Amino acid sequence: MANNRGRIALIGRIGSGKTTLVQCLSDEYQKYKKTQQVTYTPLFLDTPGEFVELPCFRPQAINVTCDAGLIILVNSSTDCQNSVPPNFIRTYTRPVIGVITKIDDKQCNLKRSYRYLQYAGIRENEIVPVSAFSGVGIDDLKILIESVGLK
Repeated sequence: MANNRGRIALIGRIGSGKTTLVQCLSDEYQKYKKTQQVTYTPLFLDTPGEFVELPCFRPQAINVTCDAGLIILVNSSTDCQNSVPPNFIRTYTRPVIGVITKIDDKQCNLKRSYRYLQYAGIRENEIVPVSAFSGVGIDDLKILIESVGLK
């Protein structure tokens, strides 16, 4: 099994922006693609949204991401449904932060997204709202990632 301590694992619902966020943080061209399986890059573990949405797959989400150096729980500011159980992040012994994506969308609801991430167990000061397209919040996210010792 690969050592994932130097990787950042992203988990979140389908369409929450995990892959786009990886592309943004990796300075890659942003192109939508549906993640069908766990994607390993030198810095990231990108997981399918089904891992969070379907309760039968949550153990796989935990098994795949539990040894990552950092776990990022991603929530789209446009998503009006929460699939993450209460205090879900307490499952992990590694640092976990929350990222709210799509903050420049007309349907953005930051208050709801903060509430969903806090329900999952993430403290408000560990949540960063970002836009992968405009770049708003990306520098703040990079600083938070570096504070855990990852780049």
